[in-house]
Amino acid sequence: MQQSLMIIFAAIWLAMAAGSYMLFQRGTDVARKRKLWPRYTIASNVVIAAVIVYAQPPLPMMIGLLVFMVPLTWLTIRSTKFCDGCGSPSRAPFFMKPPEKCSHCQQKL
Repeated sequence: MQQSLMIIFAAIWLAMAAGSYMLFQRGTDVARKRKLWPRYTIASNVVIAAVIVYAQPPLPMMIGLLVFMVPLTWLTIRSTKFCDGCGSPSRAPFFMKPPEKCSHCQQKL
């Protein structure tokens, strides 16, 4: 049972990674990317949180990791913007502030 649950987590994670690549890296519909990015980010972090809970680390460590994931998720969503011109995702380094121009075509975001 435990091993099969970990295989299910891995299959979900691989499916989400493949879907993410096809949608956010290869896709061209910018409005769809903007709409789905927060949902995808939250869903992927819920899967990570489920693996953390399943692994049952010491309670203080588990709580610390889960609490750390909340602002990290918010900063990831906030620091990723999609270019209207080319549709590429642009991320600000170190989550400081959202990017101002596209890292691919240099167009203002």
